[in-house]
Amino acid sequence: MIISIHQPNYIPWIGYFHKMLSSDLFIILDDVDLSRTAITNKNKIKSPDGPRLLSVPLANKKGKIKDVTMFNDGNWSQKHWGSIQRSYARAPFWKQYQHLFLPIFENPNEKLADFNLQLIEIIRTVLEIKTPIIRTSELEGIPGQKGEKIINICKAFNATVYLSGTGAKAYNDEKDFEKNQIRLVYQKFEPPVYPQLWGEFIPNLSVIDLLFNCGPKSKEFIPKQVIYE
Repeated sequence: MIISIHQPNYIPWIGYFHKMLSSDLFIILDDVDLSRTAITNKNKIKSPDGPRLLSVPLANKKGKIKDVTMFNDGNWSQKHWGSIQRSYARAPFWKQYQHLFLPIFENPNEKLADFNLQLIEIIRTVLEIKTPIIRTSELEGIPGQKGEKIINICKAFNATVYLSGTGAKAYNDEKDFEKNQIRLVYQKFEPPVYPQLWGEFIPNLSVIDLLFNCGPKSKEFIPKQVIYE
């Protein structure tokens, strides 16, 4: 059993879905505090003028991710959709996919996690990723902080392998994973180069840049990481 864990980010980058594809179970970590430095509510797309940051305004920036609400009194969702439309209306697969995303931007949920997960579900369906998803907020309380909580989640699902992002090397304790008979494996993912609008290629954008430019072939740019248990 290979498990990976990630927060419910806004229109995530390609590597997010590579990790999901490479796992037997993908855990959405939404019962932890929202970090000030997290990208849970922001990501970049490629506009005619270069990278453009889309940031979802939040009504409350403290508390558990599952409880964070968006500032929906303004018209940010229409502005985000307008930016996406201006960036990708000329893309080869805009007409094929835009109708999937539009209703979510027209009627955004109150809560950030719910809104983001609606978008994640659409993206993973297009990419034909069938890995089951579970939210930690749906589970009975799993104790611990950071690495300890990760290990407890893995134990709850009898995981034999934890697929971790490389950024977690700073706090992952390999000895703790070994003590609990969980193999710690780091994600190996090179951002792909693919056909892209508006000049010189820019990596590490939201996955929607790949989808609108490459359509059904998008999944060919996200090879599954083979992990031997």
